[in-house]
Amino acid sequence: MKFIEILLQNSQIKERKLYGPSQKASESPETGVIIQNPAAYHVIKDCATLTYKYLPHYVFGHYANPFEVLKGKFTRADITEFVTRANSDIVMHQLMSLILEKIKKLPGFQFEIDLTSNITPANVNDPYGDYESYVAPTISPKQMDAISMICSAFTVEQ
Repeated sequence: MKFIEILLQNSQIKERKLYGPSQKASESPETGVIIQNPAAYHVIKDCATLTYKYLPHYVFGHYANPFEVLKGKFTRADITEFVTRANSDIVMHQLMSLILEKIKKLPGFQFEIDLTSNITPANVNDPYGDYESYVAPTISPKQMDAISMICSAFTVEQ
């Protein structure tokens, strides 16, 4: 998946290089080693599988500012593929949730004021109702889908 490749390629931590070997070891744990204990086969396989699945989470978490470092590196197609896969793969869904939570915490995250529903009479039976009591405007987060949020955070052309 292109999204994961870009995420790993742009990282500076040495563990990022475990992705390919962990995939190979999860498929064939006996590659390059002699397994003397049958239980070791399963330990190697399971450790490699977990590394392969969760290494992108680990790498993303080690970016000091992932949105600055990865700005413009992704295409909309990369992000769409990632979100589509996240909808059917729990591990990718967890990574997407991690990314979306980090986006929501960005200092400049976009908020909008909903001006259409701000003026409402406080009480219809109010004797001063002709003068209408107004409720203060509410500020709510801009509603965006996952693809739009991720594209916006990584400065991908919409």
